[in-house]
This record gives sequence, C-alpha cells and structure tokens, in this order.
Amino acid sequence: MNGMAFAPSDQAGNLRRLVEAQRQEVRQTAGGGLRTVAVLSGKGGVGKSNLALALSCALADGGKKVVLLDADLGMANIDLLCGISSRFNLSHVVGGSRGLDEVIVPLEDNVEVLPGGSGLKELADLDDTDLKGVIDSLGTLEDRADIVILDTGAGIHKGVLAFALAADTTILVTSPEPTSVRDAYGVLKSLRSASSEGKELLLVVNMAGSEREAQEVADRILTASRQFLGRSPAYLGCVLRDDAVGRAVRQRKTFYRLFPAAPAGLCVRRLAGELLQRWSGRMELPHPPRGLKTFFLRLSRGFFMEK
Repeated sequence: MNGMAFAPSDQAGNLRRLVEAQRQEVRQTAGGGLRTVAVLSGKGGVGKSNLALALSCALADGGKKVVLLDADLGMANIDLLCGISSRFNLSHVVGGSRGLDEVIVPLEDNVEVLPGGSGLKELADLDDTDLKGVIDSLGTLEDRADIVILDTGAGIHKGVLAFALAADTTILVTSPEPTSVRDAYGVLKSLRSASSEGKELLLVVNMAGSEREAQEVADRILTASRQFLGRSPAYLGCVLRDDAVGRAVRQRKTFYRLFPAAPAGLCVRRLAGELLQRWSGRMELPHPPRGLKTFFLRLSRGFFMEK
C-alpha cells in the first residue's frame, strides 16, 4: 500500500476529481449502465434483508443479472437467510489477498452474493492510488451484473447514509409500527440534510396487514415529508405480513423461492415489476445509472466526509 498520508480535506478534493473523471466512462443512456440500489430502514426488525434477498431473485426472474452485496457493517445476515457460507469478504479484496472471483458466491442463476464485511468502510482509509486500484478491480462487476442491490444497516448513522447517497436508487423500508414509521421519517430527514437531491427515492411498507393499511402508512410518511421536508419518496408498494416468511427463514431459504405463490412472494414479484418498468425508460428518472466505479468513489467519499 502507498504509505503517503492525506488530510481529509485533501482526500475529499482528490476523490471529487476522481469522481468527475470516472463519470466520463459511465454509459449515459437510461438503463444502459449498471444500477446500484441501496435498501435501508430506520430501525431493525422490519424485514429489510429478507426483502433485499427476495427482490434480487425477483429481478433475476425479470431477466436481470443481480449481485446482492451484504453491506450491513454491523449485523450482516444475508448468508443466514439464503444458506450460503463464504470464508472471505470484500475486506480481502480491499486488502489484496483475494480476487473478486474468490469472494463472490453464486446463489442461483443470475444471482450472486458478495459478502461485504468491513471492506466497504476500509475503502475510506485508502490513498488515491490504492483506492483507484481496488475500484478498478470491483469494476469487473459491470461485466457480470445489471443491478447491484446493497442490503445496508438500519438507522441514520453515517455508514447507512453513505450508501443511500452513493446509490442510484434508495429503497426505504418501513413497517406499520409507529416506531418504524417515525424512524423512517428520520431517515428521510437525514437524507434531506445530506443533500440527496436528484436521487431516486422509493418507499416500501413491509409486513402490512393489508394493502389499505400500507397505503395509509405511506400516505402519512409522504404527507409529512412534503410538508416539512419539501420532498417525498415515491410509494413503490407493499409486502403483506405472511407466516411463510418466517418458515423460509428457519429453512435458510428465501421465501420468494420457497413459497412463490404466498402473499409475500406475490407482492415482491409486483414490486420487481414496478422497478423494472421504472428503469425501462418509460418514466422520467432523476438520472441514468452511473455504474459501479462512480458508486464506490462516492461511497468512499461519503464515509469520511462530514454530513
């Protein structure tokens, strides 16, 4: 590794210049580049990881190649939910001891899992030269995926917000519980403070008792956001509460595959269809997908820049 030290302000400036240079390499047509999607929540226990896993499989059914990146820096659990194991994670790629092919784990046709571990945060500790080398290595994902879904942590701490700000699309997951609704609004407030203008920001109500209940929850969040924050996410849809989800977790399988005709599975299929329609160019989006190199540059900057 290069031992030269950089002050945070110098590193931030250098990364901004790197971002601008890398942007020139990213395909500019809508739907033409790899799309990064951050899935986050205001609190734990709302089914965020299960949803990220199920969406990955549903988008693969829609013809997309998907890499699911377990980006929860504290409580990574995608491996438990889908019954895979890996000796290595992204920190080994960042450290140079393993290549990407040795870390990534195939889950099914067109779906692969990339364990994140501490490697994502370690990006922020690299100098410019080493950072560019790691990002070039990770950029090979462009050839094997159309979409990278990031299962992030819960809450509004700096790491979670960094993913949301770096990704092309952010999906905020809440449940109908009042504490979950309150914390989801807290995430929206923090994103507004962190200047997330121009991002595709979507809301999903998970574990809803009915579609009507989900719509009422979404309306409360959207109304408060418009009134007090000046902007609001788009309501993507809901996933109904379903005992099949718990049964699948105990079997270490995704409920979308194990019980595809169950209410939750049907809801996820509908959400995936809505996403694919949004990304097909039929709707006006804030910007086209920027690709993986730009994502990782923005992410590494977000970990050390003050919000």
